[in-house]
Amino acid sequence: MDKEHQNHTFYPPQRHNIPAGYGGPVKTPTENDVLSGRGGGVNSHTGNKRYRTLAHSTKADYLSPKTRKMQKTHIAANIVWTIRQSSPPGRFLKVDPSTGMWYEIGDKAAIRKTGQTLRENSSEFRLCWRDMIAEDNSKPKIESTKRSEV
Repeated sequence: MDKEHQNHTFYPPQRHNIPAGYGGPVKTPTENDVLSGRGGGVNSHTGNKRYRTLAHSTKADYLSPKTRKMQKTHIAANIVWTIRQSSPPGRFLKVDPSTGMWYEIGDKAAIRKTGQTLRENSSEFRLCWRDMIAEDNSKPKIESTKRSEV
């Protein structure tokens, strides 16, 4: 693993494990909440825009061929932790269509959702990584030569 890649912190800080349904029903999400679902309302929500920006900023590390599975989980967990540390604290919510109320999906589902977000449009990143590796492999290797003592 190269030095630049090793210097990144992949391990999330200590945090509480938020269970699904924590905090009860939510009538109105805050600007820091991340909403699960499809469509323009969810995509245009301020918390979702910030969430996508955070995910995009770590996507190259996440998709790097040098990043192992456990490191990927920690990258996703760091994004979830960052959202939860907002003021007011961000939550990961899903609407109950029968009541119109929002409910916390919990850390496990939030980390899974974040991993999926990080894999979206990954083909462009993977092509770039593949091209960089191929270019690196095609360069002639310069071996160090030691001067022999006479």
